Amino acid sequence: MDKSGKVYVRAMNKYNDGYIDKALDLCEKSISLNNANAAALNLKGILYYIKGDLEKSKQAWNINYKRNNDKVSIKYLNDSVRDKEKLQLYANALESIKKFDISGALKLLAQCSSSHFNFINVNNYISTCYIKQGEYDKALEYIDEVIRVDKKNAQAIANKNIIIEYGNLKPGINYKKISVVVASIFLIVIIVLFAKKNIYRVNNFSKLSISGVKKIQSKIALINNKDKQETKDTENVKQVENLDESQNQKSEAVKSDSKVENQAATGNETQENKEFPRQKLEKSIKDNDIEQITIYVNAWKDTELGMNDKLLILKGEDIIKSRGVIFFYDKGMSYIKDKEFIKAQKYFLYALPYSEGNYLQDHIIYMLAVSYKSVSDFENSIKYYELSLKQFPKGSYSQEVLYDLIIITKDVDLKKSKSYAERLVNEFPKSLYNNSIVKNVLDK
Repeated sequence: MDKSGKVYVRAMNKYNDGYIDKALDLCEKSISLNNANAAALNLKGILYYIKGDLEKSKQAWNINYKRNNDKVSIKYLNDSVRDKEKLQLYANALESIKKFDISGALKLLAQCSSSHFNFINVNNYISTCYIKQGEYDKALEYIDEVIRVDKKNAQAIANKNIIIEYGNLKPGINYKKISVVVASIFLIVIIVLFAKKNIYRVNNFSKLSISGVKKIQSKIALINNKDKQETKDTENVKQVENLDESQNQKSEAVKSDSKVENQAATGNETQENKEFPRQKLEKSIKDNDIEQITIYVNAWKDTELGMNDKLLILKGEDIIKSRGVIFFYDKGMSYIKDKEFIKAQKYFLYALPYSEGNYLQDHIIYMLAVSYKSVSDFENSIKYYELSLKQFPKGSYSQEVLYDLIIITKDVDLKKSKSYAERLVNEFPKSLYNNSIVKNVLDK
């Protein structure tokens, strides 16, 4: 098998394992090694077809037909003629969701699902519709279908997290953590057995001469004194580190959230009398180090720069907008999954300033609010919940946002809580969140 064929096999394996984007990258690599690889061209077309990019899928199949007279490609091209109509049905379904016509949207999406065209997006929005209707079991079926094809799909992961939070679904077992615990227990057992063996050996020292014992005791005393001194030194260092960390935390706490959003992970350092890190930024762009690119861009984008440096910053911003938003969202969601909410906030804050016009913005704002709520930072949680309502008054999470705001504010600001409750009842009269808690708030 030639090199192109081997890369194609890897692409197929990635696709079968549910890593569609990696499979696409490998397809491109296979085709670059042999532009007449019929199998790779067909797979490339199928992957774009599933993702909903009809033009790119047709382009791959058309090339394959022209170069290889491939009969499979011509069949795909003929079948795809009917899929133009499904694009319009899909667009109509999204409009129905915006108007909160969930039943109408489901009917349209059901027509879209008669083929595998746009499989990921169609199934994601079917699951979203069922979530809005409170039918979590049905929603989960379509979420699992997406994750089977695209394990890292951001929208499917977000939908699953909603079901975990509001439905009866339990988070998956973290086998990695379990294995770490088992390994730790095994290590402790070994240490205990080893210690017992050494104690037995120490007991035999009683047979030594008195002078020998004294020598051993004196050596042990020297070691103990050394250990005590090292421990004392370590404790002193830790105290200084803890003091520095405490001061840093206090300093960070007084920063405004808007500054955090625009300068995530850059600190309070000003750029006066500092040299623009052109070579470092260029290297970060070359290495596709999204996080480092974002740190440099956030630190320098509002600074007076020469034209070449400004153009480099703009290039960095384009990379963040095109690839960084989903990268940071995925990273934030992975920390949410592990319940590391502080770390999740960092990556959502990286993504938010660059997410305008991106379909993930609604999810980013909502998950920011959830992550702050999860660490009892209710002030920031309310801030992002309200931002979600302002930016997306009929968005994917409107009902959940209103309900959480009712719960958070009902004991501290009844007037606000009532206003949220009234809005939930008036705008979403059939919502599953219109429960006794909301009724009690309205009756007070």
